Amino acid sequence: MALRKRESKLFDRIKKNIKNVHFTRIESSTVNGIPDIHACGEGSSFWIELKSNTYKIPKLDKFQISWIHNYHRHGGTIFIMYQTLSQGALETYRVKGVIDSSTIPQLDLELVHSTPDPVPVSRWDELRSVLLT
Repeated sequence: MALRKRESKLFDRIKKNIKNVHFTRIESSTVNGIPDIHACGEGSSFWIELKSNTYKIPKLDKFQISWIHNYHRHGGTIFIMYQTLSQGALETYRVKGVIDSSTIPQLDLELVHSTPDPVPVSRWDELRSVLLT
C-alpha cells in the first residue's frame, strides 16, 4: 500500500476515534515541511505529522525538521504519530526540541504514548488525553 494511502487511512481512524477534537488535514504543495494535521480541542491546539513505514524510528526530511523546529521554538506543540508496520504499533512522540549537530539537525522526541495497532477501542481515549495535555 502506498505511503499516502496508509497515512490517509490513519488520519481517518484518528478522526473517527478521537472525539471532541477538531482535525484538519493539510495537503500543501506550497509550504515545504508543514505537518499533515492541525487539531484543536479544550483550548489546546497542536500539529500532528503522520508517518507510516517499517523503520524503527520516524524519518523526517530536512524541510519537516526545519518547519517543526521553527514552530516549536515559538512555543507550538507538535506530535509525530508513527504507525510502525514492522512492529504492529502506533507510537506518538512529542517534539521537545532540535538537537543541533554538525550534519543534519535531529528532532528531540519524547515517546508519550504507544499502543498495539490496530488500536484497541479503550486506548483512543488515552491518546486523546495525551494530545490535549
